[in-house]
Amino acid sequence: MSNEDTDSSVEGLVSGTLAVVIPAFRARATIGTAISSAFASGAREVIVVDDGSDDGTDVAAEQAGAVCIRQKNSGAAQARSAGARAVSAKYIVFLDADDQLIPDGVRRSVEAMEQDSQLAVAAGTVVGLTTQGAERQFPVRFSPVTTETLLTVGHGPWPPCAAVVRRSAYEESQEILPAALKPRFAEDYEMLIRLSMVGGIDVRSDPTCRYSLAGGKSVVSAIDAIESKEDIRRHYASHLGLKIQEMSPKDREMAALVRVARAQWSSGKRLSAGITILAWILKDPGTALKKLKGRPWKRN
Repeated sequence: MSNEDTDSSVEGLVSGTLAVVIPAFRARATIGTAISSAFASGAREVIVVDDGSDDGTDVAAEQAGAVCIRQKNSGAAQARSAGARAVSAKYIVFLDADDQLIPDGVRRSVEAMEQDSQLAVAAGTVVGLTTQGAERQFPVRFSPVTTETLLTVGHGPWPPCAAVVRRSAYEESQEILPAALKPRFAEDYEMLIRLSMVGGIDVRSDPTCRYSLAGGKSVVSAIDAIESKEDIRRHYASHLGLKIQEMSPKDREMAALVRVARAQWSSGKRLSAGITILAWILKDPGTALKKLKGRPWKRN
């Protein structure tokens, strides 16, 4: 079989089995590009869940060819659940409204899932995208990705757009114990933990999505996002009897400052980023200087 025949067969496979769910809040400016990337990746269903927007996100989504579900503002976790209930495809990608899928990477993820029925998730790496259009490919953050490593490392290895999820595994993950916390922040981290409890997770080094480095609610409310992440870690580690090292209050404050500074820098706000980094250094000069000698910009 030629490479062209192989590519055609994979594309046909993807287009018959893939749905993309996009939770969206005030995303009129970016929703069209996100939807276009979903269709380009072979999605047969693109569901936008408009989470109470007031800027015409729903109209823009429908004009771009997506099916739009409207709900009162309830957060990304509820929006993803509503979207997942609406699809019938075998696989799902949960795509944020300011991110984009990379078609070749998505197709390879679907192919990996087809070859291993025990996988709940197949994912690649992320291409970070600044507001100026500059791109930077990030490496695999850690491997293997298991329930234990997710809880021990203390953060997810990718944003939702990087992963293809088996719908049956997602549905199973909603029913297992412990009960899901369903927080307004770090909900994608909890989703991946639950998926890791019902199936395997495949990690590859080729890119599957472009991710906006400007950030969203996890930057605007960075400390709340990190607090939610730690609540999630504690909840599942306790259930599984796993010992973890929780972040101290100072560690959480410093991680929040780094998250904000990174987003400011990616948005071209270099002065603001510098001021935030100075605040980070002053919070704990000794720790900050040690990290500056290492790799301080690894995302938390």
